[in-house]
Amino acid sequence: MNKFVLQVFLFLAFIPLAILIGYGVLVVAPIFCCFLAINSYKFNNTKEMYIWMGFGALSFFIAMYMLGVL
Repeated sequence: MNKFVLQVFLFLAFIPLAILIGYGVLVVAPIFCCFLAINSYKFNNTKEMYIWMGFGALSFFIAMYMLGVL
């Protein structure tokens, strides 16, 4: 097989994988921020907790928009 054709095929096969990983990150980001906020609450660090809650809410709305819910 021609090397150029193989590279084009591998590049085209990588695009759906990159989209899948991107949506996976979008779904996991609010959950990760939630656990970071809980950890900050355990150590009585309310400023950091509110920051993580804000990032979690922002990433939640971005995920809902990207997934087509909003």
